[in-house]
Amino acid sequence: MPDFVDLHVHSSHSDGKQTPKEIVDRALKIKLKAISITDHDVVSGYIEAAEYARDKNIEVISGIELSASKADDDTHLLGYLFRPDYGRLLETLDRFRRIRSERGKRMIERLVDLGFDIKYDDVLEAAGEAVVGRPHLAEAMVKRGCVSSYNEAFDKYLGLNGPVYVPKAKLTPAEAIELIHEAGGVAVMAHPALTKKDDMIEELAANGLDGLEIFHPTHNRATRKKYRQLAKRHGLFITGGSDSHNRNGRYGSIGQENVPEEFLVDMKEAWQKRAGKRGDVRS
Repeated sequence: MPDFVDLHVHSSHSDGKQTPKEIVDRALKIKLKAISITDHDVVSGYIEAAEYARDKNIEVISGIELSASKADDDTHLLGYLFRPDYGRLLETLDRFRRIRSERGKRMIERLVDLGFDIKYDDVLEAAGEAVVGRPHLAEAMVKRGCVSSYNEAFDKYLGLNGPVYVPKAKLTPAEAIELIHEAGGVAVMAHPALTKKDDMIEELAANGLDGLEIFHPTHNRATRKKYRQLAKRHGLFITGGSDSHNRNGRYGSIGQENVPEEFLVDMKEAWQKRAGKRGDVRS
């Protein structure tokens, strides 16, 4: 029986509902060989999961999801196998978290202007210890009776073209790739079918992109085939994951995508080659 991994999971440290420990326990239960917690703009979820899994039969590799754009688009880049203590990475993430907090307050102000009875404290309660994000705002809106469902909050108000949407802090794609490389990792374009910017793949590859996520809950068989071919054309390794948030309406559940372990093996080979070029190969 083949072994599988899940290289795209979100924890309660960003906009997921499960704690890092719960994610590891679930991955162990379904016998995954490896996982990566790819929280938005924070590495603490990975650190907690890696520590918890230290004496367990599963590998946890460092991961993160960064937003990047050149204009009004929203390209998500996944970083893997980087050093989670890298100074410039941590400084950038800290700045993003501060901006996320201000962004949340501005969206609350717009909701109040529309007549909704909701406060920023409601969002903080929904977020707990996590970095504030739109999912927490949606959760607070449901709890306060502003909308009937999480999806309605995004469809009517919080989505990219919604009346309360506020852009988040972003790097350019080239800057995000450079930052991941500086931290010793490899960079992957997340769920390209959602981004709908296939023409960017060649440009990103020229800027050092290492991989392309082809397994994702929004990618059907034909989509996977298309992106597999594009990855081969541009010399990119392929990867995938569930993009699990453990929230209704937010993609898949842990292990859903049956991502072969060989994808992680190929990623590590590409990582070793890149590290070798820098002269800092780690065992």
